[in-house]
Amino acid sequence: MRKVSFFKKGDIFIYLILFFIFLFLGKNILKKNKIENKKVEIYVNSKLVYVHKLITDEKILFIDTEIGGINIQFKDKKVRVLTSNSPKKIAVKQGWIKNSGEIILGIPDKLVIKIIGEGEEELDYVAK
Repeated sequence: MRKVSFFKKGDIFIYLILFFIFLFLGKNILKKNKIENKKVEIYVNSKLVYVHKLITDEKILFIDTEIGGINIQFKDKKVRVLTSNSPKKIAVKQGWIKNSGEIILGIPDKLVIKIIGEGEEELDYVAK
């Protein structure tokens, strides 16, 4: 009786080549999706008022707005709004942001806090 084999020697070689190609492509795709976070842009009344790098040390910054101002905290390469004079404090409730493209909006403050990664320089939205 003859032994039935599912794989031939050439098949195993082809499967190994395909496996390494997909492994290489998958690694490059994941690397491209992970944009290095570089800086935070803060807009008040549609005007860029402050640009700051994401830092690991803690820093608290006061930004003046039409309704009194806000305190922004930088820590562990993240940013959040600590205090706001807006009635519902929506910007405070949004919490920490850390990834490129994430934003914090403060409507009564007319505030936009946006994290920009490498190669991203355009303003995509304006709060009025």
